[in-house]
Amino acid sequence: MKFTTLSLLALIYNNEVTNASLLRARLNKQDSLSDLQLGDYFSEAYASGESWFVGLLASDMVNFGSAVARAKVGLMTSGSLPIGNFYPWPEGMSTTDGILGLARGCFGDCGEEYTDTVSNLVRGGALSAHVFTMCLVDGATNPEGGGALFLGPSDKGLPEGTVKIPVSATGMYFVQPPSQGTVNITLGDKLLKQYSPEEWIYPIVDSGTGGLSMPQELLNGVVEEAKNIASNQCKAQCQNIDIELYNDLSQHFPKSCAVCINTAMPDFVADLGSDKKLEVSGSTLFYETTPCSGEYSNSWSPGALTFGTASLYGKNVQFNAEEGYIAFMGDANGCEVNYSEGGNHRTTLSGVEGQVLSPGIGVITADIHVGTPPQKFVVQMDTGSQDLLLYADTCMLYGINPEEDNIPSQDNSFRTCFAVASSFEGSYLEYFSDESHHPCFPNNACYNYTKPLLDELQLSYHQGDGGFCPSNSYLEGFPLSEFSKAITVLQPYSSCNANREYCGEANYFRYKDSSTFMSNNATPFPTQKDPPAFTKKVICDPCSDDLHTAAVAV
Repeated sequence: MKFTTLSLLALIYNNEVTNASLLRARLNKQDSLSDLQLGDYFSEAYASGESWFVGLLASDMVNFGSAVARAKVGLMTSGSLPIGNFYPWPEGMSTTDGILGLARGCFGDCGEEYTDTVSNLVRGGALSAHVFTMCLVDGATNPEGGGALFLGPSDKGLPEGTVKIPVSATGMYFVQPPSQGTVNITLGDKLLKQYSPEEWIYPIVDSGTGGLSMPQELLNGVVEEAKNIASNQCKAQCQNIDIELYNDLSQHFPKSCAVCINTAMPDFVADLGSDKKLEVSGSTLFYETTPCSGEYSNSWSPGALTFGTASLYGKNVQFNAEEGYIAFMGDANGCEVNYSEGGNHRTTLSGVEGQVLSPGIGVITADIHVGTPPQKFVVQMDTGSQDLLLYADTCMLYGINPEEDNIPSQDNSFRTCFAVASSFEGSYLEYFSDESHHPCFPNNACYNYTKPLLDELQLSYHQGDGGFCPSNSYLEGFPLSEFSKAITVLQPYSSCNANREYCGEANYFRYKDSSTFMSNNATPFPTQKDPPAFTKKVICDPCSDDLHTAAVAV
């Protein structure tokens, strides 16, 4: 999953394989390594740790696509940035109230049971297997975008011509290489790279990553082909236009040139042998930024090889965690065929082209209902994670306001000045030092801001590897339950969903209103200080020129 505000989502401890796909809970010292229990606290880290949430593990009744069962819910209580990317970026509204991970997995390490929502629906008897089909229409077919998600195995069977791609059956959907032979990455008839099974980097198919990301050596071949098309088939439309593909949301191309190149661009293909080809249509190279802008940007961008939304766009794709494959079933065809179990579990997907294909956004949403009586939430559909996360109604954002401080991150998105995360060795705070923008830790505003928190936790300072600047610095040695209480002494800069609340679209989980909510009597700690008035200019309608400028307290 890739949020603009959250940027490339990845665990601190991982190579940056993908964005939202590496979103997962980590345990602190007081938690069992085999299972995270109700009432325990967890932490989530994104963007190489630059964005984070801490929350409380609970459970409640969940209705997803008319499949109903009790499921684990991560109740987010504090964090640094909204969980949903802004669309349009960066002036737009946050896209979600939370996230629903569609991969099979657990909060923390798995014990005897998987704790993801689909697994809970299977355990509760609402579905017979961890299978779902994602259907996304393309912008040319329907400018409103979206599509449908079909839960459970279908009795219709897979259509003729379906291509099954072997993936890992647990965790993220890692594409498996052949036991013998090579994986050939091609663009049309051009070989971009050949991987042996030993060299294969196990990319994932991730609905939470916008577009298609690939190493620069592969992207160079794409750029070369795009320039060749611009100079020949699209010479009239692309005259005097420099075709370079960056991970930059401000880079735009005129419609006539972008559409012409999309029409002529060959498909990007990972050939796994034995007629197993994972294909990304060349027509997804450029996307319209908003339905009314007439401006286009590139959805193929540099990064680790990740088959994001561009690999799903305009297709029916079944994810089968039971048998370990992803089935590419052909064109979406308006999502008219109901592939849900018994034809009873279809849910609508939403997201216009710019929201879905943008490398900095990559968000597909659906509605989910949690609690008794049911409360509705707009959540991201993310095949790159496994947890259901919702904002608690007490959730606050902490740190120096990134809108005001504008501390650059690795990909120039917003970030606050510190993060909290957990490993199996314990929890820690991480400070981001950058002497070109701020004095280095501990002689900076961020340290001064968090000093009351450090005093509450009685933390000791440890210098990060490589010196004070520009490396990161760490403070460690505390349980997340104590952190969750101690952070309430700080001044929050915003409530967690203030951006959507400003546009009248926010939903917080009012857990006290649910008669079926369970958390082993643990409850979130409320902040001791109210956030300031929310004054950000927000575009609530992507096709509106109106910017809301009035100061509104939320």
